[in-house]
Amino acid sequence: MNAHAIAARSLTSALVGVSILFASGCGDDGGLEKRYPVSGAVTYKGELVKKGTINFVPTKPDGHAATGNIVDGFYSLTTLNPGDGAIPGTYKITADDRQLDADKVKADADAQAKAKGVTYNAIPQELQAKALKSTRGTLPGKYQIASTSDIEKEVKPETNRINIELKD
Repeated sequence: MNAHAIAARSLTSALVGVSILFASGCGDDGGLEKRYPVSGAVTYKGELVKKGTINFVPTKPDGHAATGNIVDGFYSLTTLNPGDGAIPGTYKITADDRQLDADKVKADADAQAKAKGVTYNAIPQELQAKALKSTRGTLPGKYQIASTSDIEKEVKPETNRINIELKD
């Protein structure tokens, strides 16, 4: 077999391998149902919310939440992999624009760890919660948790454009 034949056979094998990889999918689905893209605008008092987080909390106990960052008034959701969307179903919507002072929270965690003689791999949730309590946002507090949010939306098995209008 000459060099050209070997090269052609190698190229064919490589192309078949790539085709199989694409046909089977290469992302981690985590065993979850198919997710569909969800994006939209978030407004409060007719203005785009500049920065924050949005969560779609499933109304079914066995559902899977999806979250996204609000940037310049717009979001897209992630359930497992960045930008993978949400599983079809009904969700309560939460939104929060409070911003933590990350440097202060880290300094508090470092001080607490030093005082206790331990090392933290992550900032303890109680320090995060304390820091959030001291921050002020512009959005109504009822949107911070699903049980008090009055917004419910449905994600359909298609590309979804879901705009969220927050009200007092």
